[in-house]
Amino acid sequence: MSEKIEMVKAHALLIAPDKGQVAVDLARRMRLIDHSLRIFSTEKELCVPLLRAIEESEARRLSLELGQFRVGEREFVERRPVHHTLIEAVQDHLPAHLLAVVPKSLDVIGHVAIVELPGELAAFDKLIGDAVLETHPGIRTVMAKAGVFSSDFRVRDLRLIAGEDKPVTRHREHGCVFDLDVRTVFFSPRLSYERLRVASFVQPGETVVDMFAGVGPYSILIAKSQPASNVYAVDANPSAFKFLVSNILANKVLANVKAIMGDTREVVRSTLSHAADRVIMNLPGSALDFMHEACLCLKDRGGVIHFYSFESDEKPQDTASLKLRERVETSGREIKAVLTSRVVKAVAPYRVQVAVDALIV
Repeated sequence: MSEKIEMVKAHALLIAPDKGQVAVDLARRMRLIDHSLRIFSTEKELCVPLLRAIEESEARRLSLELGQFRVGEREFVERRPVHHTLIEAVQDHLPAHLLAVVPKSLDVIGHVAIVELPGELAAFDKLIGDAVLETHPGIRTVMAKAGVFSSDFRVRDLRLIAGEDKPVTRHREHGCVFDLDVRTVFFSPRLSYERLRVASFVQPGETVVDMFAGVGPYSILIAKSQPASNVYAVDANPSAFKFLVSNILANKVLANVKAIMGDTREVVRSTLSHAADRVIMNLPGSALDFMHEACLCLKDRGGVIHFYSFESDEKPQDTASLKLRERVETSGREIKAVLTSRVVKAVAPYRVQVAVDALIV
């Protein structure tokens, strides 16, 4: 939110600039400073705002420790209150009934913050955006989700609501750096733990196929965590592939990550058949449609599939595991064991993303 500058006349301690820090420390100990106003300096003097006129005993103490000083009146700039949360920043500017729908969280990707605003707040998007800038000092660009994900590349429309129109950013995670354009690729900072969890399972010598690699957050973290692994990172989005290649170079994992651009079905059939010990299927909306290729991708002796899906049932992990089992069997393989199943995150009311790790033979 743009700051409205308020000038306030107040009593002031006036001191030579070279004695400024000593004067401020002393006035603070004497509890004389008005902290709602900003100290300022001119070429000749430092002006310290005071709560009131100083008393004679206080003047003697100041004189004893500072030597020569003056008191007078000056106009000071009023300090803007410091807000730590979005609610604090907007509560005096929004109708009371809308405070309940102010976003409680946002996605921070590098210097970009992405918020999801309900329709009731559409008229206040600039207010919300400025509040994000105020409460998150590292943010320079604030965007609001403006539509659903596209079916092809999981990219959703975003509109700028505050700050600079700079959608290309660098995100840091687990010692890796990822350059990306939030408008043209999919990237979720909320999957940070999930990526670390999967990477921790990879053993030396394993071959991993990341079927929907995006800009490389799974592939690159795996390669850095387990340098003795070989990772194939596949994606069909030209923008994501461009950043994937540059991120492989930036993270110095060129030796064990191979980027492949193309439809993952065609890539598996032509290049990666029976190549993998482990397959990552981070496409929760439609991963089941690629299960035949995931099973084909695994070595003859089998391997692990990390499967993701969206579920709305009362027992989402059981539902996801059952769907996976049925589709694996249809593809000519079978699940020897479900190693892990967990709810990754909520994506909407009564709808969650689930991860299932399964040993396939």
